[in-house]
Amino acid sequence: MNPENWLTLKRNVRFGDCDSAGVLHFHNLLRWAHESWEESLEVYGIKSEDIFPVSIFRKNNTIFPIINCEVKFFHPIKLGQLLTINLLPEKKNNFLFEIKTIFINDKVKLAECTILHCSVDSMSSKKAQLPEIIDLWIEASNIKNIIKEC
Repeated sequence: MNPENWLTLKRNVRFGDCDSAGVLHFHNLLRWAHESWEESLEVYGIKSEDIFPVSIFRKNNTIFPIINCEVKFFHPIKLGQLLTINLLPEKKNNFLFEIKTIFINDKVKLAECTILHCSVDSMSSKKAQLPEIIDLWIEASNIKNIIKEC
């Protein structure tokens, strides 16, 4: 991923990602969408240990369970294709955010994945305010996407 653009990355479709017909196995799209979010955060400058639970003794008790996800396939994703993966984050309210991930090959939209996360305090299991670092990442992402559309 280009450090100047934390919202776009590239990925090759490999043999192990596909079924026997050489078409991407459906569950890999959700995994790739989540991995793209993780990589985007890292390139933006947010350490994974600041977001994802690595210990019960961590400084931040906020977790981000997935409460809804959806995948739409528009064309088969095939072995050997180089995909461009674009992330479009959106804050829904003070404790919900959604990341739409678009998968493109040769300027053709092949699939999209939408994942909705809820910010939850891991100690009380109650909804929690989105941490400031996630708010800033979403805000910066939206500014970047608006500039790109102009």
